[in-house]
Amino acid sequence: MRRIVFSLLFLLMPLFSFAQKDVFEQSVEEINKVNDILIDCMASFMEFPETHSNTINIYDRVVTIKKLCKDQQSSKYQMSTSILSNPKVQQYYRMIDEIQIYADIFEELLRSFKGYNSAGLSQDQMGILDPMFRKFGWKINLLDINCKDTYFYEYQLKGCKMMFIKNTLPPNDYRNYIYHNIEVDFTYDYYGTGGKYYVGGGLYRMIQFKDDENVKYHKVIKASSERK
Repeated sequence: MRRIVFSLLFLLMPLFSFAQKDVFEQSVEEINKVNDILIDCMASFMEFPETHSNTINIYDRVVTIKKLCKDQQSSKYQMSTSILSNPKVQQYYRMIDEIQIYADIFEELLRSFKGYNSAGLSQDQMGILDPMFRKFGWKINLLDINCKDTYFYEYQLKGCKMMFIKNTLPPNDYRNYIYHNIEVDFTYDYYGTGGKYYVGGGLYRMIQFKDDENVKYHKVIKASSERK
Protein backbone atom coordinates (compact mmCIF):
# COMPACT_ATOMS: atom_id res chain seq x y z
CA MET A 1 0.00 0.00 0.00
CA ARG A 2 1.50 3.30 -1.06
CA ARG A 3 1.18 6.58 0.75
CA ILE A 4 -1.76 8.75 -0.26
CA VAL A 5 -0.34 11.20 -2.80
CA PHE A 6 -3.12 11.39 -5.38
CA SER A 7 -5.56 14.26 -5.73
CA LEU A 8 -9.05 13.24 -4.64
CA LEU A 9 -11.59 13.28 -7.41
CA PHE A 10 -14.43 15.48 -6.17
CA LEU A 11 -17.33 13.18 -6.89
CA LEU A 12 -20.03 15.72 -6.16
CA MET A 13 -22.94 13.82 -7.58
CA PRO A 14 -26.09 15.66 -8.61
CA LEU A 15 -29.53 14.66 -7.38
CA PHE A 16 -30.25 11.74 -9.64
CA SER A 17 -33.63 10.59 -10.83
CA PHE A 18 -33.39 6.98 -9.74
CA ALA A 19 -36.29 6.04 -11.94
CA GLN A 20 -33.79 5.61 -14.76
CA LYS A 21 -31.86 2.36 -14.64
CA ASP A 22 -28.69 3.74 -16.24
CA VAL A 23 -28.65 6.66 -13.80
CA PHE A 24 -28.94 4.32 -10.83
CA GLU A 25 -26.06 2.18 -12.11
CA GLN A 26 -23.98 5.32 -12.66
CA SER A 27 -24.73 6.44 -9.10
CA VAL A 28 -23.66 3.11 -7.64
CA GLU A 29 -20.50 3.15 -9.75
CA GLU A 30 -19.61 6.62 -8.48
CA ILE A 31 -20.27 5.83 -4.82
CA ASN A 32 -18.15 2.68 -5.16
CA LYS A 33 -15.30 4.94 -6.30
CA VAL A 34 -15.78 7.00 -3.15
CA ASN A 35 -15.73 3.81 -1.08
CA ASP A 36 -12.50 2.69 -2.75
CA ILE A 37 -10.86 6.05 -1.98
CA LEU A 38 -11.90 5.80 1.66
CA ILE A 39 -10.52 2.25 1.94
CA ASP A 40 -7.23 3.43 0.41
CA CYS A 41 -7.09 6.31 2.91
CA MET A 42 -7.73 4.05 5.90
CA ALA A 43 -5.17 1.49 4.79
CA SER A 44 -2.56 4.16 4.10
CA PHE A 45 -2.80 5.57 7.63
CA MET A 46 -2.75 2.11 9.15
CA GLU A 47 0.44 1.25 7.25
CA PHE A 48 2.23 4.62 7.25
CA PRO A 49 1.12 6.42 10.44
CA GLU A 50 4.56 7.88 11.10
CA THR A 51 4.39 10.25 8.11
CA HIS A 52 2.58 13.36 9.31
CA SER A 53 2.07 14.92 5.88
CA ASN A 54 0.43 11.71 4.70
CA THR A 55 -1.89 11.67 7.72
CA ILE A 56 -2.99 15.25 7.09
CA ASN A 57 -3.59 14.45 3.44
CA ILE A 58 -5.75 11.51 4.50
CA TYR A 59 -7.68 13.59 7.03
CA ASP A 60 -8.58 16.20 4.41
CA ARG A 61 -9.85 13.54 2.02
CA VAL A 62 -11.90 11.83 4.72
CA VAL A 63 -13.55 15.17 5.57
CA THR A 64 -14.41 15.64 1.89
CA ILE A 65 -15.96 12.17 1.80
CA LYS A 66 -17.99 12.93 4.94
CA LYS A 67 -19.39 16.08 3.34
CA LEU A 68 -20.23 14.20 0.17
CA CYS A 69 -22.10 11.54 2.16
CA LYS A 70 -24.05 14.13 4.14
CA ASP A 71 -25.01 15.94 0.95
CA GLN A 72 -26.29 12.69 -0.51
CA GLN A 73 -28.18 11.78 2.66
CA SER A 74 -29.90 15.17 2.65
CA SER A 75 -31.01 14.57 -0.94
CA LYS A 76 -33.43 11.91 0.33
CA TYR A 77 -35.71 14.64 1.64
CA GLN A 78 -36.14 15.99 -1.87
CA MET A 79 -37.39 12.70 -3.28
CA SER A 80 -40.90 11.34 -3.42
CA THR A 81 -42.02 8.41 -1.29
CA SER A 82 -42.46 6.27 -4.38
CA ILE A 83 -38.82 6.74 -5.36
CA LEU A 84 -37.53 6.18 -1.83
CA SER A 85 -39.48 2.92 -1.58
CA ASN A 86 -37.56 1.52 -4.55
CA PRO A 87 -35.27 -1.30 -3.28
CA LYS A 88 -32.41 -0.05 -5.46
CA VAL A 89 -32.68 3.43 -4.01
CA GLN A 90 -32.69 1.97 -0.50
CA GLN A 91 -29.61 -0.08 -1.40
CA TYR A 92 -27.84 3.08 -2.60
CA TYR A 93 -28.50 4.93 0.64
CA ARG A 94 -27.42 1.94 2.72
CA MET A 95 -24.09 2.15 0.90
CA ILE A 96 -23.90 5.86 1.73
CA ASP A 97 -24.68 5.17 5.39
CA GLU A 98 -21.95 2.54 5.66
CA ILE A 99 -19.33 4.82 4.11
CA GLN A 100 -20.43 7.55 6.53
CA ILE A 101 -19.80 5.28 9.53
CA TYR A 102 -16.17 4.66 8.58
CA ALA A 103 -15.56 8.26 7.51
CA ASP A 104 -16.86 9.48 10.89
CA ILE A 105 -14.55 7.10 12.75
CA PHE A 106 -11.40 8.08 10.86
CA GLU A 107 -12.18 11.78 10.96
CA GLU A 108 -12.44 11.57 14.76
CA LEU A 109 -9.33 9.37 15.05
CA LEU A 110 -7.18 11.83 13.08
CA ARG A 111 -8.49 15.12 14.51
CA SER A 112 -5.60 15.42 16.99
CA PHE A 113 -3.05 15.00 14.18
CA LYS A 114 -4.72 17.93 12.41
CA GLY A 115 -4.49 20.02 15.58
CA TYR A 116 -8.20 19.94 16.42
CA ASN A 117 -9.88 18.94 19.67
CA SER A 118 -11.36 15.46 19.66
CA ALA A 119 -14.48 14.56 21.63
CA GLY A 120 -13.38 10.93 21.63
CA LEU A 121 -14.25 7.58 20.09
CA SER A 122 -17.01 5.33 21.38
CA GLN A 123 -16.57 1.69 22.38
CA ASP A 124 -18.36 0.63 19.19
CA GLN A 125 -16.05 2.78 17.07
CA MET A 126 -12.93 1.37 18.73
CA GLY A 127 -14.42 -2.07 18.23
CA ILE A 128 -14.24 -1.38 14.49
CA LEU A 129 -10.75 0.15 14.62
CA ASP A 130 -8.97 -2.42 16.82
CA PRO A 131 -9.18 -5.31 14.31
CA MET A 132 -7.72 -2.97 11.67
CA PHE A 133 -4.85 -1.99 13.96
CA ARG A 134 -4.07 -5.63 14.69
CA LYS A 135 -4.27 -6.60 11.02
CA PHE A 136 -1.59 -4.03 10.18
CA GLY A 137 0.66 -5.12 13.04
CA TRP A 138 0.07 -2.37 15.58
CA LYS A 139 1.02 -3.05 19.20
CA ILE A 140 -1.80 -2.25 21.62
CA ASN A 141 -0.74 -1.98 25.26
CA LEU A 142 -2.73 -1.38 28.42
CA LEU A 143 -0.42 0.87 30.43
CA ASP A 144 0.30 0.26 34.12
CA ILE A 145 -1.30 3.44 35.43
CA ASN A 146 -3.58 3.20 38.44
CA CYS A 147 -6.43 5.68 38.03
CA LYS A 148 -10.08 5.38 39.05
CA ASP A 149 -12.62 4.94 36.22
CA THR A 150 -9.89 5.01 33.55
CA TYR A 151 -7.57 2.90 31.47
CA PHE A 152 -4.59 4.25 29.55
CA TYR A 153 -3.92 2.57 26.19
CA GLU A 154 -0.95 3.01 23.86
CA TYR A 155 -1.06 2.12 20.15
CA GLN A 156 2.27 1.85 18.33
CA LEU A 157 3.55 1.08 14.84
CA LYS A 158 6.94 2.08 13.43
CA GLY A 159 7.61 5.68 14.49
CA CYS A 160 4.02 6.44 15.46
CA LYS A 161 2.51 6.27 18.94
CA MET A 162 -0.93 7.26 20.16
CA MET A 163 -2.06 7.35 23.78
CA PHE A 164 -5.72 7.20 24.76
CA ILE A 165 -7.59 7.63 28.02
CA LYS A 166 -10.58 5.26 28.25
CA ASN A 167 -13.47 6.31 30.51
CA THR A 168 -14.70 2.98 31.91
CA LEU A 169 -18.04 4.40 33.07
CA PRO A 170 -21.18 3.81 30.96
CA PRO A 171 -21.87 6.05 27.96
CA ASN A 172 -23.73 9.29 28.61
CA ASP A 173 -27.52 9.07 28.31
CA TYR A 174 -28.28 12.50 26.91
CA ARG A 175 -31.99 11.82 26.50
CA ASN A 176 -32.41 11.20 30.23
CA TYR A 177 -29.77 13.74 31.30
CA ILE A 178 -27.53 11.07 32.81
CA TYR A 179 -23.82 11.85 32.43
CA HIS A 180 -20.68 9.90 33.31
CA ASN A 181 -18.00 12.44 32.41
CA ILE A 182 -14.66 12.46 34.19
CA GLU A 183 -11.78 14.90 34.43
CA VAL A 184 -8.40 13.17 34.30
CA ASP A 185 -5.27 14.91 35.59
CA PHE A 186 -2.04 13.18 34.53
CA THR A 187 1.69 13.80 35.00
CA TYR A 188 4.52 13.06 32.55
CA ASP A 189 8.04 11.98 33.52
CA TYR A 190 9.27 15.29 32.07
CA TYR A 191 9.84 18.03 34.65
CA GLY A 192 6.47 17.31 36.24
CA THR A 193 4.50 18.44 33.19
CA GLY A 194 1.29 16.79 32.12
CA GLY A 195 -2.26 17.71 31.32
CA LYS A 196 -5.93 17.60 32.18
CA TYR A 197 -8.65 16.19 29.94
CA TYR A 198 -12.40 15.75 30.13
CA VAL A 199 -13.47 12.35 28.84
CA GLY A 200 -17.12 11.54 28.16
CA GLY A 201 -18.74 8.40 29.49
CA GLY A 202 -17.51 5.27 27.72
CA LEU A 203 -15.22 7.21 25.36
CA TYR A 204 -11.58 6.86 24.31
CA ARG A 205 -9.83 10.22 24.04
CA MET A 206 -6.38 10.70 22.52
CA ILE A 207 -4.09 12.74 24.80
CA GLN A 208 -0.85 12.65 22.81
CA PHE A 209 0.69 11.23 19.65
CA LYS A 210 4.08 10.92 18.03
CA ASP A 211 5.10 10.93 14.36
CA ASP A 212 7.89 12.34 12.20
CA GLU A 213 6.84 15.95 12.86
CA ASN A 214 5.40 15.73 16.37
CA VAL A 215 8.36 14.08 18.10
CA LYS A 216 7.63 15.00 21.73
CA TYR A 217 5.99 12.07 23.48
CA HIS A 218 6.22 11.37 27.20
CA LYS A 219 5.58 8.55 29.63
CA VAL A 220 2.66 9.08 32.02
CA ILE A 221 3.81 8.28 35.56
CA LYS A 222 0.65 9.04 37.53
CA ALA A 223 -2.93 10.13 37.08
CA SER A 224 -6.06 10.94 39.04
CA SER A 225 -9.67 11.37 37.99
CA GLU A 226 -12.77 13.13 39.24
CA ARG A 227 -16.33 12.40 38.21
CA LYS A 228 -18.16 15.38 36.77
